[in-house]
Amino acid sequence: MTRKIAASLACLALLAGTAHAGNVDFSIGINLGNRPVAVSYEPVYAPAPPPVRYEPVYVPAPPPVVIVEPPQFVLSPSLGFYVAMDIPYDLFYVGNRYYLSRNGDWYGGASYRGPWATVKYRSLPRELRRYPVATIRQHRDQDYRHWCNDNDHRRWQSFRPERDRREVRREEKARWKEAKWREKEWRKHGRDRWDD
Repeated sequence: MTRKIAASLACLALLAGTAHAGNVDFSIGINLGNRPVAVSYEPVYAPAPPPVRYEPVYVPAPPPVVIVEPPQFVLSPSLGFYVAMDIPYDLFYVGNRYYLSRNGDWYGGASYRGPWATVKYRSLPRELRRYPVATIRQHRDQDYRHWCNDNDHRRWQSFRPERDRREVRREEKARWKEAKWREKEWRKHGRDRWDD
């Protein structure tokens, strides 16, 4: 065995050549590497992202509400306010104003024809907030069937808005002026007011 070691050392010596005292390098195949060198890096700044542009989203308006003839409003005894009976819209009359429910939104107006303005749910009259729209429709439909089956419609409180509010005010003003004129005429003739 010693012969084998001696032979392998002789082979190494032949391969290595002549060795000098200052150049003794022995390698087993494990390299630990050199000492790490400190490297300083300059900071790299990324450019700012481009500003995000938000494109406006256009939601198409619902088709306009077109009511050709004045609807028949009937006081619903189960609801406590007037509902339109003969139109395909959810139209209600509460507190001298008209309210329209459409696609979950509420609109209000001074006339049954509009112009309609959006009304927040909290701003609705208490009568309309008391029931969900589905319940109001159900009561309206039941009352409409009763109203149609009843031959005497006079038992139901109802109205049909024939004229616009401006026309009504104009007529009231004309009647008031005429009443003032008549009173003046009566006083001219020495009579008390409205006495014969």
